[in-house]
Amino acid sequence: MPALSPDHPLMITVPVSPYVELARWTLDRLGVAYVEEPHAPVFNTLAAKRHRGGTVVPILDIGDRTLADARAIVEFYEQRAPEELRLYPADAAARADAKGVFDELYDVLGVAVRAWAYAYQLPQRRSTTRAWVQRVPLLERLIVPLAYPLIARRLARGLKLHAGSIPEQRAIIDATLARLAERIADGRRHLAGDRLGAADLALATMLAPAVLPPGYRGPLPALHELPEAMRRDVEEIRAHPVGRFALRVFAEERAPGAG
Repeated sequence: MPALSPDHPLMITVPVSPYVELARWTLDRLGVAYVEEPHAPVFNTLAAKRHRGGTVVPILDIGDRTLADARAIVEFYEQRAPEELRLYPADAAARADAKGVFDELYDVLGVAVRAWAYAYQLPQRRSTTRAWVQRVPLLERLIVPLAYPLIARRLARGLKLHAGSIPEQRAIIDATLARLAERIADGRRHLAGDRLGAADLALATMLAPAVLPPGYRGPLPALHELPEAMRRDVEEIRAHPVGRFALRVFAEERAPGAG
């Protein structure tokens, strides 16, 4: 796989992001070497401009082009992987089904979980700052604690957070989990196809802020650090069949020593 792209393409990230973890996991699974350049929220936009990127993370500069988000990274490398490493089924109908599941997880569940998590976490200045500054450049580590109110307001505005965001987003999460629970009710070990695929990676990563899995490569708070109401939500989602499914995927495929 490394021969199919420039040596060590550069990935601009916000380390805490589930979308970044999806890209990391995809590249790791396909054996693609890369260099991660981590940044705090907002600062990632300044870094991305140097590599023809926008406000979305991750972006991957592979030399002759920039892959603009995690879905583009998955699709670009999945199409170039050897058959035994492909992340979608070969059969056209099965592939279309898997892509539909992936898109729902990416565009619906991931967006809802992100907004739900930030609605809880933005008021938690200390723990959120600690997560944002992990592994970022020194200047950002110095600025973020001072600029936290401005960064938090910008994120809240971008995510359209309001007083009712937590129950609103939790309802979307629960509806998505209910649909997925019907899908896995037959005991299948993968969401689509007969082996680990893009849909499994998307579920595990998009749900990660709501189940706090061991093996996540970005910073996540510990369960005891969460606000009490968020902790109850996390415990409920962990106990859900789909939450258990996501935790199993992490444990078997992503945690240290797995896979």
